[in-house]
Amino acid sequence: MGAKWGCGEFEGVTIWWGEARLLTYGLKVYVYGVDEVLIDAASWSLRRPFWRFFDKRLPKKVLLTHLHEDHCGNAGELAKRGVQILAPESAIKEARVEPRLPLYRRLIWGRRPAFEAAPLPGIVNTERHALRVVPVPGHTAGDVAFLEEKEGWLFTGDFFLTAKPRLIFRDEDLSVTISSIEDILRLPFRLILDAHEGPLQDGPALFQKKRDYLLELRDRVEALRKEGLSDIEIDRRLFPKKPLITRVSKGEWSSLHMVKTLR
Repeated sequence: MGAKWGCGEFEGVTIWWGEARLLTYGLKVYVYGVDEVLIDAASWSLRRPFWRFFDKRLPKKVLLTHLHEDHCGNAGELAKRGVQILAPESAIKEARVEPRLPLYRRLIWGRRPAFEAAPLPGIVNTERHALRVVPVPGHTAGDVAFLEEKEGWLFTGDFFLTAKPRLIFRDEDLSVTISSIEDILRLPFRLILDAHEGPLQDGPALFQKKRDYLLELRDRVEALRKEGLSDIEIDRRLFPKKPLITRVSKGEWSSLHMVKTLR
């Protein structure tokens, strides 16, 4: 059976999505098109449906929010076809080397072939829009979002995902995330265009909800530390049920990372 995928348009933004699966576990990834520009490039595992749609709609540029394989798995092939790849400056050197990924990530997302990229400028102009590059460290140190101020669009990559996370990736830092959310809430936006959840209305309210959740969680963690509990004990107290992905990823995705980085 082929991969599930679909396409459409929302408020003038072209939307393509594909669903990667591992056994009964499925996860969607979204790619957004603004005029002749793509934001992110999906995963290698979704390359067949990706090219079924984009082969005759080749963009001029691809803007990457960060370098995880579910966001740039097709960047190498796009570059070979003459598309300019733009990425956060801190990711340029890393992009030139194909990483050795854990087995579960290869099974879901596939490879992340090496590619050449140029650093993102402060603003990327398309035919009808201007996309401002906004640093949003937290999910990774070099994460960026793209803001179209006139329309109120905020393309967030993996930075939002959910208002109430129960686990995070090992490289994430929730203390940094809280600071980035404070910066985001000062921006003139209304719509979140998320890389895994799709378009989300009431963007500021969702980010406020996430900030409040993380601040409350930080207070609970600090209170338990004052009682003398270790981070492992706090994690067991606050998140007693561990999802399958924590075991499958050997702890790469874990609630313990949340506890450790809330300081």
